[in-house]
Order: sequence, then C-alpha cells, then structure tokens
Amino acid sequence: MKRLRDNRTLRPAAWALFAAAVCAALLLGQQFLFALWYTQFGDWTTTWAFDTNLNQRAYQVQDYVQLQADLDSGSLDYVEREQTVTLLAATREALSPERTNFRYQILSADGAQVLDTNLQDSSQSFETQVTGVYYGALTVHSGQVDFTAKSEPWTASTTASYSAGAPAPSEDSQSSAILRYGVLKPELMAVQDEFRSLLTLCDGYAANGPLYGGLALAFLGAAALLLLFLLWAAGHRPGQEGIVLSPVDRVFSEVWLAALAVGTLLLFLAFPQYQAEAVWAVDEADQTMTAVLLAVGTAAGGAWVLLMAAALRTLVVRMKARALARTTLLCRVVMFLVRRFVGFFRDLPLAWKAVVSFFLYLAAIFACDHLWPLHDWYPVPGVVVNLAVLVFLCWWSACFWRVRKGTEVIAAGNLNHQIETERLPGDLKRHAEALNNISGGLTQAVNEQMKSERFKAELITNVSHDLKTPLTSIINYVNLLKTTEQTDPTARQYIDVLDRKSQRLKKLTEDLVEASKASTGALSVNREKIGMVQLLDQALGEYEEKLEGKHLAVVRAVPEGECYVYADGRHLWRVIDNLLSNCAKYALEGTRVYIEIFRGKGSVSLSVKNVSRDPLNVPPERLMERFVRGEESRTTEGSGLGLSIAKSLTELQGGTFELVVDGDLFKAIVTLPQSS
Repeated sequence: MKRLRDNRTLRPAAWALFAAAVCAALLLGQQFLFALWYTQFGDWTTTWAFDTNLNQRAYQVQDYVQLQADLDSGSLDYVEREQTVTLLAATREALSPERTNFRYQILSADGAQVLDTNLQDSSQSFETQVTGVYYGALTVHSGQVDFTAKSEPWTASTTASYSAGAPAPSEDSQSSAILRYGVLKPELMAVQDEFRSLLTLCDGYAANGPLYGGLALAFLGAAALLLLFLLWAAGHRPGQEGIVLSPVDRVFSEVWLAALAVGTLLLFLAFPQYQAEAVWAVDEADQTMTAVLLAVGTAAGGAWVLLMAAALRTLVVRMKARALARTTLLCRVVMFLVRRFVGFFRDLPLAWKAVVSFFLYLAAIFACDHLWPLHDWYPVPGVVVNLAVLVFLCWWSACFWRVRKGTEVIAAGNLNHQIETERLPGDLKRHAEALNNISGGLTQAVNEQMKSERFKAELITNVSHDLKTPLTSIINYVNLLKTTEQTDPTARQYIDVLDRKSQRLKKLTEDLVEASKASTGALSVNREKIGMVQLLDQALGEYEEKLEGKHLAVVRAVPEGECYVYADGRHLWRVIDNLLSNCAKYALEGTRVYIEIFRGKGSVSLSVKNVSRDPLNVPPERLMERFVRGEESRTTEGSGLGLSIAKSLTELQGGTFELVVDGDLFKAIVTLPQSS
C-alpha cells in the first residue's frame, strides 16, 4: 500500500481519471435528464416539443385561411394581392402532404362538410390516420381570422358533440369553420419533418435513457473511489515520513473558501439561464442547442467539482498534519487574541483573577438575560452558564484536593511523591510543579546528606580499622612492659600512663565504629521479649562501685512486676550502659541519680535524671551529636559519642530517645515498644 501511495505517476493519473469520470458522469447525467424531459409523459405525442410543433402547424393553417379570406375579400390592390398569392402558395406548399406529416381538415360550422384538407387517402377516416385528433374553432371578426385550439385530443365519438358545443360566436363575429388536425401515425409517416425528427429523438431517448442513468451512476461511483484514493494518499511524499504540506496547502483556508463561494455563486446564477435554454431546446427539439448545453454544463459542473475536490483534498491534508488552525487566517487571529488574553489573565495576581472572572460571569448572565436572541430563550441560557460555572468550580475544587493530598504525602516524608499536574488549572499547576520541585530538591539534599553521612561513616570505619593494628601492638607492648621489673619509679609511672591512654584510645576506637554502624543502620537487630527492670538492675549492679566512688546516690522507681519490651537485649544493654556511664562521668558529686521505669500506651519508658557537674550551656539536640560534651574543657575521659550511640541504637529498635535540659538538670528518656 505504501508503494502504491508513494508512486509518482499514479496520483496525477488518478486526478486525470477522476476529472474524466466526473465529466462523463455529468454528461451522461444531463443526457438522462433530457431523456426524462422528453419522455416524462409516456410517448412522443405528449412532449412539449410535439405540442409546440402541433400548435405552430395549427396557426399555419390559420394563416392559410387568413390569406384565402384576404383574397376573397377583394379589398387588396394589385401589389398586395400578388404578395398574398405568393404567401398563400408557399403556405399551401408547406402544408402539402409531400412536405409534412401534419394533417388537417377544415369543416363547416356544423361539421357536416369538409371545406379543405391535405389528406391523401380519402378512403380512410381522419381518425384512423392520425395519432390523435385535435380541434379548434376558426372565427372571422371584421375580416380577421381567429383560431381557438383545444389542448386535449378528441376522439371520433366526440366530433358531433364538438359541433354542438363549439364556442358560440359573439354579436360582432360568426363561426366560420371547425379545424380538425393531427399528426400521421408513425407507420404512415413518409416525410422527414419536425414530427419525424421528434419521433426519432424520443425513441432514442426512451431506449437509451436507462443506459445513460446507469452509466452516470457507474462513473459517479468510480469518481468517488478515485477521490477516496486521492484523499488517502494526499500529503505523503516519497522518501519522507509524515504529512508534508505543499505550497497549495499553506494558502489560507479563507482563500479556498472564497474560491468555492465564487464558483458556487457563478454556478447558481448561471443555472436559471441554463434551465431556460434547456426548456427551449426541449420545446423546440433543438439537438444543436442540446449539444451546446451538454458541453457547457459538463465544463461548468466539472470545473466546480474539481474545485470542490481540490478544496476537500487540502482540507484533509491540513487535518492529517494538524495544521488546520494555523493555516486558517481567522483561527490564527482568534488564537493570537486568545493567547494575549490568556497571557494577560495568567500574569494577573490571584485576587485580580477572581475579580475579572466574577465580572466575566456577570457579563455572561447579563447577555443571557437581555441580549437578542438569548433573551428569547430565558431562562435556559442563564441556567446553562450557571451549570458551566458550577462544573468549573467542581473541577477546580477536585484539582485543589488532589494538590492538597499530594502536599500532605510530601509533608509526611515521601519525598519521591510527584503530584500529577496533567489537566490542572494554571495556578494550581504552577503550585503543584513548585511542590514537585521542592520535593525533588529535598530528595536531592537528603541524598547528598546521606551520601556525606555514608562517606563519614566509611571514613571512620576505615580509620578505626587502620588504628586497631598499631593500637593492639601498643597495648601488647605496654602489657609486656608491665610484666618487667622496673626500678625507676618514673618509668613505672610512664608505663601506667601509656596503659591508661591506650585503653582509652581503644575504647574511643570501638565507640567510633559502633557509632558509625548504628547511625548507618549496619548493625543487625534481633528483637525479642526483654525484661527492662531486670536489665536495669544488672546494669546498676555493675555500676554500683563507680557511682559510689562519685558519691552518687541512685533513686530507683519501677512499677510492680516486670516491664517487658520488644527490643534487642545486646543493644538495649549498651543504651543503659551509656546512660549510667554518662552519669558517672558528668554528674555532680554528692547528688542523686533518679532512675524511673513507667509504662505508657503500648510502650515502656526508662528515665535517667541527674544534676550536671558543669553548666549545661548546650541545647539538647546539640548534646546528641557526635563528639559533643556538656563541658567544653574536654578534660574528662568521655568521647562525646555515648548519647549519639544510645540514640541511634534506640531508633534501630523502633524506639525514641529524648533529652531534656532544665538548667543543670539533665534528663534522658528511652521509650521502646511494649512486648505483648
């Protein structure tokens, strides 16, 4: 099909065949219409041409009688008499049986005597020789012969009644004679006159009329098929994809519309003249005029159809290429104005948009109620406008609800969520796009932050791993030095310092690794049913000496019975251990440490409160960051990682870690899900 469509010679040939098929259909269609006109009443004797020719012959008989009356009057001079004799001879010759198939009889007023006739065979009656008998009255008034014809043929049985019912003469006229006339039957015709030609013409049309109609329909169908092919192939060019507009297709549609309008107007104005000429040609059975009309009608109709086909073809190409609007001048002007108004309206602030929309609504309601012809249909136009406004407001509300739900999803933490902006009104669409951009920016920032955190965790892990090997060697050599006999007290003191600092460095390295793993979620979590009270008592037992050494009194408040939590025992132990270690390091000596366990709705909380030895000039959020301590001198043995590790481990177990600082009062709250 593509090869057929892109053939360079097929489309011009199709146009030529289409034009030929259209011309053939128009020519044969006109022939069919002429056949209908000639044979519309059944036979040739009832055609307009037959009546016209018959009446002309009847009036020729009237002229013949008038000429005879003029000669018989004796009122003519010599010249007039000679002219009248010549005309009478010519008329008699024209009415002779050798010249025409027209037959007549002039009867006396009572119809009993034949005064004149051109019948050749007097042995047969007049009625048996002609196709139909026609009657008329010849009356004389002041020397002038008048003829009154009957349009319907009379039969022989009505001849006598005609004489009795002939038109009555007036006071100043008398009925001179009765004219009986007709045309010979086809089998008796021997002269080639207008009646014989008409008979031949009508017989030909009667025989070929259905053929003309069938061929006209066949050519019309062929033209329709060719037009469909041309419309299907229009716009395609060999070697090029898609629809290609030709220079003709780039002409504004109004030019084509004007050409069609002019062509249609000319055809409409010329049709009455064509119809009049066609009626005259049928009346006169003028085949020459008929041929001219066929040629003119075919040329004019074919040109108009080709113009219509070309306009339809360029319309189809524009629609295929979706270029109808931009190749129509009116559409381009309207689109330009609409774009300008839309741009102006879009740039208005939202409040002004509401004001302009309200006044447009008022203008529409006023037009519906007061302007013609809308006010004639009151209140239907106003109801339609109100329904349209209601539909628009419902649609706008639905779009706003979609944007709001999307905003709530993004605010809930789903930064990957994108609000669907298709078919949203302008302001909501821009707002939704801004929210999507914010979501994308936040996602990118979070990803960058997570990447930075992973990089820091990997750096800490790698550095800690690299420190372990030399640190292990240092600790081993210090242990070896401790086993040797040292006589110098200063050397023994140095060895103790090395031992103490190496152990602290080892603890710091382990804390770094654990903090890195906890913050990145790399630690495995095995959650199970754990007794919080029992675990706390064990931890207090281990820290009893350290707390007493700092003169810290523990005030323990736990509910009756065990409080079970759903957590990882190893990680929970480390959380409690870090909190108690924090108390031993930073609590003010001689004060109390309050430890409380209480149940909530589906959760169990552990609260540890103490009074800080140093002023707490750091906010709680800052205290939970890595390497941050409550005292700025950094003279204590703490690393600043305990609280950060405790928070990360608590969150890994599905719990929450909260710090409260009130002056020098330090309070840590660990909340974990209660085990059912």
